[in-house]
Amino acid sequence: EEDETKKKELANKFFADELPAHLQHLEVLGKLYGNGGAFFVGNQLTWADLYLFEMTNNLLQANGNCLDKHAWLKQNRAEVEKQPKIAEYLRNRPQTPF
Repeated sequence: EEDETKKKELANKFFADELPAHLQHLEVLGKLYGNGGAFFVGNQLTWADLYLFEMTNNLLQANGNCLDKHAWLKQNRAEVEKQPKIAEYLRNRPQTPF
């Protein structure tokens, strides 16, 4: 969308009406397959956790409050960020818009 007003309206609609249901589904799946832990599958980091981290990172850049009602997803992000090599990378990586 090239019209900035329309683009903002569409983004607001997405974050208010569409995204919450998808995040809720991800949270349910994470709790189910993560056996009560903070990771998506079992008790260790997997590609699913890395994918979710990057996806939610992009979402949070656009709307910093989008995970406020999703405690498990926030916990998952925190666990990913605590991994030593990931933490080091996040501290030193170049900043990019996406």
